[in-house]
Amino acid sequence: MNSIKELFAILRGIIQQHYILKTLVIRDFKSRYLSSFIGLPWAFIQPAVYILVIWFAFTFGLRAGNTTTGLPFALWMIVGIIPWLYISQTMIVACMAIIEYGYIIKKANFQVGMIPLIKIFSGLLVHLILIAITILLLVLSYGINPTIYWIQIFYYLFVMVFLLSGIALFVASVNVFVKDMAHIVNIIVTMLFWATPIIWPYTMLEGSYRYIALLNPFFYITEGYRYTFLEERWFFEFPEMNLYFWAITLTIFFVGIYTFNKLKPDFGDEL
Repeated sequence: MNSIKELFAILRGIIQQHYILKTLVIRDFKSRYLSSFIGLPWAFIQPAVYILVIWFAFTFGLRAGNTTTGLPFALWMIVGIIPWLYISQTMIVACMAIIEYGYIIKKANFQVGMIPLIKIFSGLLVHLILIAITILLLVLSYGINPTIYWIQIFYYLFVMVFLLSGIALFVASVNVFVKDMAHIVNIIVTMLFWATPIIWPYTMLEGSYRYIALLNPFFYITEGYRYTFLEERWFFEFPEMNLYFWAITLTIFFVGIYTFNKLKPDFGDEL
């Protein structure tokens, strides 16, 4: 019951203090780039270079050929790796969110639960840039025209933010007391990269092993990006995948809310 109250408190804080949240997100976004010599253009340069390197390597260098569905492997991998970059980077930076913004925790009118969201929405800005670059690559290099299926990207953005919210609340609150959490998350992120069908197709799994992929909520998102941009399939065409994803994601979310709510009273003393 306390977790539900905390959830509504966070939602109420977002509505009532959206201007403060917006200001902090923009400030966090700028702090990643404005401290460098080139500045804000790095937000565009870094994603663009990353995508171009992968595209060049697997198109002209490694020549991985096509997938079983006939799609160029480079394109297939790029579309799947885009959401993973956002997920992995957000999980890592979210660990330090409460410590980094500890100076505003004692503000009487500020909803502390919004702090992890700063990192999520700040990273989302870069992610949107990455999506735009990829769309240009799809249209200009591969001749893939926009379809009605592309609108479901908004659904996948929502579920990604929802999943990351639960994870961020958990790791950010635990990291206040267990400083090793950031290192643990780094290890977990590395393991999940290879465990998630990002650079290998999940069709390689046979029998009951396929259900292991369904237990990985990140697989739902990376595969969903491919359904959206490449395979022209709706997310609701896979009821079993949706059931697994939302069962696991809701569990993660409420564990994050519960953990945050239990540890929040001691944030001020620890910081």
